[in-house]
Amino acid sequence: MQTALQTHPHHLASTPSWPCAEDLQHKGHSGVNQLGGVFVSGRPLPDHTRQKIVELAHSGARPCDISRILQVSNGCVSKILGRYYETGSIRPRAIGGSKPRVATAEVVARISQYKRECPSIFAWEIRDRLLQESVCTNDNIPSVRSQTMELK
Repeated sequence: MQTALQTHPHHLASTPSWPCAEDLQHKGHSGVNQLGGVFVSGRPLPDHTRQKIVELAHSGARPCDISRILQVSNGCVSKILGRYYETGSIRPRAIGGSKPRVATAEVVARISQYKRECPSIFAWEIRDRLLQESVCTNDNIPSVRSQTMELK
């Protein structure tokens, strides 16, 4: 059974054959998107599709053309290319799990110091001071919730 991708005029010979919706039924809730592409709900796009998106972009194809050729939404193409240009990786981000703890011993000590100096200090004030005093950066500043958890 040929897919729309294999019969498309922009088809590249190295493109792998695509699974049909029936082949994916046992892998989760699958379906066909508005472009006719097969997807598995809640799961990342396969690596070979991600690689093909990057290859087509490198060869000069516009994101809207890549979307039509690979039967993947414009938003998905843009997100994958954006991450690729930013990080150099085509891999999806982790699904679920917990974030690494950002409140180091130094940060916890500084928060405790601020609370001792001014018991009524607000969490946003603590965050501002941690940034102003270069204890943290915007990338590793603890959230209000994690500050509260650290002080319990």
